[in-house]
Amino acid sequence: MCDTIVALGTATKDGDTLFGKNSDREPDEVQNLDIFERKNHGSNENVKCTYIKIPQVQETYRTLLSKPFWMFGAEMGINEYGVAIGNEALLTKIKPKKSALTGMDLLRLALERSKTAKQARDVIIQLLEQYGQGGNCGYLLKDYYQNGFIIADKDEAYVLETIDKNWAWKEIDRFWSISNKISIEKDYDSVSPGLIHEAVKRGWASSESDFNFSKAYSDKIITWGAAGKKREQSNRCYLSNNQSSLKTSDFMKMLRSHTDKTDWKPHKGFRLTVCAHAANSLSRYSQTVGSLISKIGKENVYAYSTGSSNPCLSPYFPIFAPNTNLPKGYVKGGEKLNTDAFWWKAEKFHRKAIMNYTDSRALLDQKMGEYEKQMLDYVENHNAPLNQKLIDEYFSKVENIYTKWGKEILSLPNMKGKFYYKHFWGKFTKTN
Repeated sequence: MCDTIVALGTATKDGDTLFGKNSDREPDEVQNLDIFERKNHGSNENVKCTYIKIPQVQETYRTLLSKPFWMFGAEMGINEYGVAIGNEALLTKIKPKKSALTGMDLLRLALERSKTAKQARDVIIQLLEQYGQGGNCGYLLKDYYQNGFIIADKDEAYVLETIDKNWAWKEIDRFWSISNKISIEKDYDSVSPGLIHEAVKRGWASSESDFNFSKAYSDKIITWGAAGKKREQSNRCYLSNNQSSLKTSDFMKMLRSHTDKTDWKPHKGFRLTVCAHAANSLSRYSQTVGSLISKIGKENVYAYSTGSSNPCLSPYFPIFAPNTNLPKGYVKGGEKLNTDAFWWKAEKFHRKAIMNYTDSRALLDQKMGEYEKQMLDYVENHNAPLNQKLIDEYFSKVENIYTKWGKEILSLPNMKGKFYYKHFWGKFTKTN
């Protein structure tokens, strides 16, 4: 499950577009940051996606991706032109089975081939109509689903939601969010004829004028179980209440949200929250394994990532600027536990922290808050693109925060009882 949010310049404090996403996947599924440089390709070259090959284009653009370690595609990313995309599973009545392009493949291909949000939207539609979508998108589990996207740049944003080779999109006015439920109802700006035809054929709409995308295709039971509407409403309420003053720090706050309760704990609750914590094998098996925020302006584009799971327990660091690489010392992770890899290094502390969440979070909050305030003040008020020195410096500060915090939480006692929760996480610890 995932949450993707966007606010255009008309709804932000300084007129820049803000984009953010939490990627919720299986607990041990490492999500790495990766930068793919601009590249020219041969005329007969193919690109191997997760399951199928398709013809490559002449030139692909420089792109930052936050991607599961094992697949071609990505959960979210931004390119050198300031086009940002996040994709989500849509919980629908129709499930794709045949291997084709995954939603993550479509996201990466669109970022590598587009200079604007509108162009990215059209690239996804063209590829979708030609090759379709499908294939197992799970890591250890089998997971087949349709896909929705938020696509944004400095000037405009779109929500695009798809079923097999069919689609509907609408241009976003001020702000929007998606949370694994179909968000478009009758308010689409454009729709493929097949989407309506299929709904009428199956008896999910009586006519074209009666067609409501969300009502026709949503799997209401699974959507309820995933708290899709609740998460969507939480994000939209915050966006609405703070429009015209939204900042990067607001997006960090939204993506760290659990509930309005001040005493929230990760072992409690049946359904998922925006900052998702896995807790059981039935209704909360996925958790946030990566988080990305982009601030897209006329002059500068900034990206911030946790590079790790649980944004409530993870400082964001700046990344991706012209003529820069991944932070010095950043090591990608994979299937096996590797404490040199940043994702696994952070995960070691997270696994300890969730066994005494309240005390662990209290020890981190001040360190994380002071660091992020200083970082955002400097980076966004510096009026210059990031450079490698700054990227390396802030990443090093995040590593130091983890090191100091990790030493502090090691002495904390684990919570008493909660045997099912401990057993659930113990299975993953043994795997590692």
